[in-house]
Amino acid sequence: MRYIKQFPITADLDVDTDSGTIDIDLDSEILTIEGTGGQITTSASSTTVTLALEPVLVGVKILPLMSFESISGSTTLNFTTYNNFQLTLTGNVTLQNPDTYFGYSGQSGYIAFIQDGTGSRTVTLGTIFETVGGGGLTLSSAADTTDLVPYFIPYASASGAGGRILLGAPQLAFS
Repeated sequence: MRYIKQFPITADLDVDTDSGTIDIDLDSEILTIEGTGGQITTSASSTTVTLALEPVLVGVKILPLMSFESISGSTTLNFTTYNNFQLTLTGNVTLQNPDTYFGYSGQSGYIAFIQDGTGSRTVTLGTIFETVGGGGLTLSSAADTTDLVPYFIPYASASGAGGRILLGAPQLAFS
């Protein structure tokens, strides 16, 4: 059986924002907390504890929700800045391979292809875009329809060489 005894604490709080120090007086026992150079040091009487603060958001990328573009001809999607795309096709499109760092390993999202009022626009893929079974990308051709294509980047390289963008099966003909 475990017993917990609680003691009343009388606390005074003193904050010095210029030096980054916080002093807490716990009934004459002073706890000092100081933060400099990525470390927090606490001391009470003769006991000192130092905590090294590590960057919490290492490798975290916060992206805008979506890139909205009307496109035709040769187009390069900006996977470095965006992870979702809404592309209105105003002519036939060739998605070019990104020529520089194009994303992060593990990045995923979707591409919404919208046929304009004319329809029958096609999309040709650069060599690092891979489709299920290698069959290419066949989209709806009717005017004003939307197709959703999920993607996943399993490996991204700084030069774009050797990178892959895997395209899932399109969900066709939302209208």
